[in-house]
Amino acid sequence: MSAIRDDLAKAIKNKQLVEIYSKGTNEQFSVGFVVQQDEKFVLVKAINVDGELDGLVVFRKASLSKVVSGSDYLKSMATIIALAQQRGYYDVWNTERLVAKFQKKQGKHSLLKTLLKQAFKHDQVIQLSGRIKKHGDSYTGFIHSEHKKYVEFNYVNMFDLTQRPQIAVRYAEIDEASFHSIETFNTTAVIESFMPGDFH
Repeated sequence: MSAIRDDLAKAIKNKQLVEIYSKGTNEQFSVGFVVQQDEKFVLVKAINVDGELDGLVVFRKASLSKVVSGSDYLKSMATIIALAQQRGYYDVWNTERLVAKFQKKQGKHSLLKTLLKQAFKHDQVIQLSGRIKKHGDSYTGFIHSEHKKYVEFNYVNMFDLTQRPQIAVRYAEIDEASFHSIETFNTTAVIESFMPGDFH
């Protein structure tokens, strides 16, 4: 864990692009710029395969297996990012501005709770992943209500828009939370089209 913390600190200091691997996934990884970390979580500006900023992600550090910098893949991605910046599609969602706002809000709460509170306050769709009991691994939707140890979460099932599934998700079960991404904006468009009355 201390090696991961040190790798994250180095990535923050040097503004390095990194690969972030979750435990149990040797081939799948996320790419991004590490913004900050606290005791349990790390905040990352995610980059998609097209070199675009693709939202803010909070990872639980205990769920990570390694952080890699300087790989050939990352060198390739840096070139693709430069092209995206040159052609004007690197930050179409104004994610850089959101990062600055997020960091101002981050105070007494963990990075995870800060992200969840911001999403709840502004009716933003988020994606939650982790060890969510009796359910699947990943959900995209919005927070219906906040509680001391959990949130009531309304998620969207794209295969059945008549359903309004709601689950209680404990903070301790969340290993990854993201918002302001292409996927969350797509889901927001679906909610606004088919279930606008469901937002709190």
